[in-house]
Amino acid sequence: MLRQIHIFYNREHIFVKDYAIAFGNAELRNVQDTIDKYMKMPIPGKTINRKISSYQIFHKGIDDLYYLFVTDLVDSLQYIEELMGKTIAKFQELFKNPIKIKEASSENDEFSSFLDQIQRDLHSKISIIGPTYSGKTTLYDLLKSDEEKIIMDFATSTSIQIEGLSFELWDFRLKDNFSNLWTKFVRGSDLIILLFNLANYNLKIMNHFISIPKLEGDYAKLIIFGNKRELVDDEDIRRIKNELNFNDFKEISLNSPDAKSQIQKYIKEVLGLKEGLPSNFGDIVKEAEDMVSMGNPLQALAKYREIVHLCTEYQDFEQIKFFEQKVADLSAKLKEQKDLRREIEKEKAFEIPKELKFKKKISVKPLPTAALPTDLFNKEKTEEELPPPPTKLSSELVSFQKLESKPAGLKLLKTSDTSAILKRPTIPSKSIEEKSKKSEVRMPMELFSPHEELSKDIKKPLIVDFAKELLKMISEKGSSLSFNLCEKLITDLAQSLGRTVTIDDVKLAAEFFVKQEQMA
Repeated sequence: MLRQIHIFYNREHIFVKDYAIAFGNAELRNVQDTIDKYMKMPIPGKTINRKISSYQIFHKGIDDLYYLFVTDLVDSLQYIEELMGKTIAKFQELFKNPIKIKEASSENDEFSSFLDQIQRDLHSKISIIGPTYSGKTTLYDLLKSDEEKIIMDFATSTSIQIEGLSFELWDFRLKDNFSNLWTKFVRGSDLIILLFNLANYNLKIMNHFISIPKLEGDYAKLIIFGNKRELVDDEDIRRIKNELNFNDFKEISLNSPDAKSQIQKYIKEVLGLKEGLPSNFGDIVKEAEDMVSMGNPLQALAKYREIVHLCTEYQDFEQIKFFEQKVADLSAKLKEQKDLRREIEKEKAFEIPKELKFKKKISVKPLPTAALPTDLFNKEKTEEELPPPPTKLSSELVSFQKLESKPAGLKLLKTSDTSAILKRPTIPSKSIEEKSKKSEVRMPMELFSPHEELSKDIKKPLIVDFAKELLKMISEKGSSLSFNLCEKLITDLAQSLGRTVTIDDVKLAAEFFVKQEQMA
């Protein structure tokens, strides 16, 4: 059974036609690595065949072109080589320039139809075997088409279509369970259907038919149908499974209305035929196309990648290649736009939008200067009048000994001058009572806690790199801005606000920038 056809030009994968499940993208790359030495240096006129996993490959090179067929294990080199020769001749006739096959054209359609005929010419075979009176001819008549052929005097064949693929369905005409022709009958089968009557079977006869695929159908797939399910109950089914020593047969009733579709479904599963894409696939594609037309390339790119993943699950290589090209085109367009923005950024400096600037600035009152109040030494402050404890950081506190501006009438000692003699400043003569009060006035040092104690209680604030946060927010919204311009934006924003920038300010700036860029 033909599963896939691949064509390479100068070792580049330019064409695929797939009929059934075989190699996915990853497996195909491994196959390419395996045959790469032959692709570099083809053996003239020779078709090479080897088994890989559950399939076999046939490959052949002519000049810069290389052809790869993937089939089931039952197919012979002699027959596949003949079909490869026809395929190569047709390709060379239609495509003088091999790259043209990647474009939609009448030649491409003609070549695809030709390959469909190649698949039919392979005559993939499905054989029906089983005891007499099990319903073999009924099954054959249920699936057959109008065309029918007589194979010698012991078999009848007809052509059937399953998921668009052509198969030859064979029915044994002789009423002989132990005929010597049974082994000849199943030879070359891709699938063998063993049918028996659930209500009336013989163990010896059943064992005989179970052995036939092992003798002549080593590579054929096997499916077992237990017919006339309506005549037995569940207890009988358990007994039959124990007696026949196999549990994987399918219970059917050929008289049921849905018998044909049910049997085709089982055949499709066993042969590994491709399932059609989901029914809503067209809607998903249209959704991506609408995103492009509405000017949302980033969302469209994500949707097209989702479509590629979906096509990969269903191994639809033709659709995979088509939508991978869509992804590549959109990615290139977005990259071009991004590069253009970078060029514009280099040519002009980024300016904070006027909408974000604040005209009113916050003013800060100056700290106390060297001139102290004249009545500082003239009265004692009560406990209520004392100033509140300082709340600044230790690095901003100034101790009494290190005051740069000295209070009037006081002289501060230098720490290095340990031998200096203290002299009382000259004060105008006053009464003894006033002098007594003046001598008791002193700086309230108890209000100034040591720097060491303050540093223990003060926690370091969390440092946020607002430029990096701005860059990250803009990127998450699908746009871009250089780090240098982000830094400049934050600096200008802080100057306009007249205060420290907060994370909310950064979010507002990022939103405004992206909106302005989308409107451009």
